[in-house]
Amino acid sequence: MAVFGGSFNPVHRGHLLAAKAVLKEKIADEIWFMPCRIHAFKSENQFSSVEHRVKMLKIALKGEKKMKLSTLEIKLGKKRRKNRTIDTVRELKRLYPKTNFMWMIGSNLVNEVPKWAGFNELIREIKIIVVPIKGQNKNAFSAQWLKENKAIVLPQSKATENISSTQIRNRILRGESFSELIPKKVQDFIIDKMLFVPEFRKKVYRTVKRIPKGRVSTYSEIAKALHRKKAARAIGFALKKNPFFPVVPCHRVVLSNGKIGGFSQGVKQKEKLLKSEGLSIKNGKIQNFEKKLMKASELV
Repeated sequence: MAVFGGSFNPVHRGHLLAAKAVLKEKIADEIWFMPCRIHAFKSENQFSSVEHRVKMLKIALKGEKKMKLSTLEIKLGKKRRKNRTIDTVRELKRLYPKTNFMWMIGSNLVNEVPKWAGFNELIREIKIIVVPIKGQNKNAFSAQWLKENKAIVLPQSKATENISSTQIRNRILRGESFSELIPKKVQDFIIDKMLFVPEFRKKVYRTVKRIPKGRVSTYSEIAKALHRKKAARAIGFALKKNPFFPVVPCHRVVLSNGKIGGFSQGVKQKEKLLKSEGLSIKNGKIQNFEKKLMKASELV
């Protein structure tokens, strides 16, 4: 039995590919994905809620017969603010005395593991499986502790894609596509909950999401709806960084004079999208603008 610990904030394709590589090599019969409550080396404000991370794992693991979710470390984290991996390992052995457990990590953690609390005890208590990640420093595989632990290191030919949860969160913050890095249904969940963006941007996106096809609104009307009348420019910035298009239809936000304004995909694309939704545009301006405009009172 291999335990795959981590924050999974969010779970991504790299996690699943690493688990599949271990199963394919027949090193373990099952992989238990075990999210932590709070990561020992990361700030708490970097995390989406425990409930959201668990839900994303459930979505990602659905249909994977040999991959399961364990919330043991979350439960242990309720007793200790930040629990140690060694404590988790000992609790696993107490609960399942007949099960032979191994602990699975990516090669990016080889140099971090010696910093873990209880490291010397840990490498005596449980065998470590190391899955290589493309582009990682190969010198890490010569670490002395791997030899002491008699760790199982998968060959470089089994290296998985170099994807990190931090990379995904940063892409979302920058308003970039992240669809190729995570399972489709996990992406849908992130968009539905609007995870990994600041609260103000979340409020903007939720408001813009209310604008239906065939209608438009303006930055100033959205600002009024949010009770932030002077925030039109900040709203424009938030929409420029919108990572949830087309679920959040930022192309339906136009200037107060009826001109369609800018768009991250270009003005021509914005005009094309608006016309496809039934709006008439002439010389870059919405026709019958007052009738098509959603005012703040309709957006709340």
